[in-house]
Amino acid sequence: MKTFNLSADTVRAQAAGRWLFIFNALAPELEFPVSKLGKHTQCPVHGGKDGFRLFRDANHSGGGICNTCGAKTDGFQLLMWLRSWSFPNALSHVAAVLGIINEAIPATVLKSGITPSTTVADNDRIRASLRKIWQESKPLRHPDAEPARLYFRNRGLGDVAMDYPNLHFHPTLQYRDENRRVLGYFPALLALLENNDGPVTIHRTYLTGDGFKADVAFPKKVMPAPSDKKVTGSAIRLGTPAHVLGVTEGIESALAVIQATGMVTWPLVSSSLMPNVELPNTVKKLVIWADLDRPATVTGIQAGSEAAAKLAHRAITLGLQVEIREPKGPISGNSKSLDCLDIFNKYGSAAFALSSPYFKTKGE
Repeated sequence: MKTFNLSADTVRAQAAGRWLFIFNALAPELEFPVSKLGKHTQCPVHGGKDGFRLFRDANHSGGGICNTCGAKTDGFQLLMWLRSWSFPNALSHVAAVLGIINEAIPATVLKSGITPSTTVADNDRIRASLRKIWQESKPLRHPDAEPARLYFRNRGLGDVAMDYPNLHFHPTLQYRDENRRVLGYFPALLALLENNDGPVTIHRTYLTGDGFKADVAFPKKVMPAPSDKKVTGSAIRLGTPAHVLGVTEGIESALAVIQATGMVTWPLVSSSLMPNVELPNTVKKLVIWADLDRPATVTGIQAGSEAAAKLAHRAITLGLQVEIREPKGPISGNSKSLDCLDIFNKYGSAAFALSSPYFKTKGE
């Protein structure tokens, strides 16, 4: 791992008010505690029903408490406990997510509050769960995968997704709430998250039998990854690029770009993961198909635009030609954002031409 001259005070100051954004990138298993700030939920380390909670001010402090291990007063302590990281390692990961440093940081497993035997057991359990779910799944052209095909058609995408080997369908995937209670079994679209070293984890979209998102609290979820893998830097790699690669946030947006342009395009799941995606050495030009988001109420930040700008800056430092293409807007009604799928469904493939009036293009 490279050594970076990082000021802890600088990183801490920039993290304040953005810890939930950081946890989304570095600790997806905190999804339910994030949704229940101040309330007891299952501990991400020890399991159980109510052994952990994030503090009500967690977005500012990053803090939380485990009934077994005690309070973690800030986000650095929490990540060190959860990931078995040293403080410099946690600092570097947080700095990478915030764009303070412009490299994806390799995951490192270090001794901490979690014993090595517990970490190995947890990793074995996570790998077994990932393997089992993928082995139970089917390609999208399988007769049983009709709910997934209907989902894409309902989103206006036809059959463009059918032949990607890293998109699968699970007929009856278990859905649990924040207390690990099983709420039901649903059809689900599965997508492999991969980095340059191979598969990392699985992204799930829970569905109804007639091809709509399931009526659950979180229809889209990322499974935990083993501690020697890193979600940061990974992507759903839809195809192998030659010299040009497109990236989006969502799967559906990527498929819209592919259908409209034929460009190999990878969905990166969220704006928080976008800045640090691992790029193949063969890529010479990166096209970032950004989401246009409404400004956040408190900070005024437009997450999609900010993430695209950070990735663009990093790609330029790597010597790539970069183009950001973002919908011009306006964002309609009560919608929170405008993305490539919205443009595709409203205006068709012609809207993706370079001279399109529906996108603003920033070339670097």
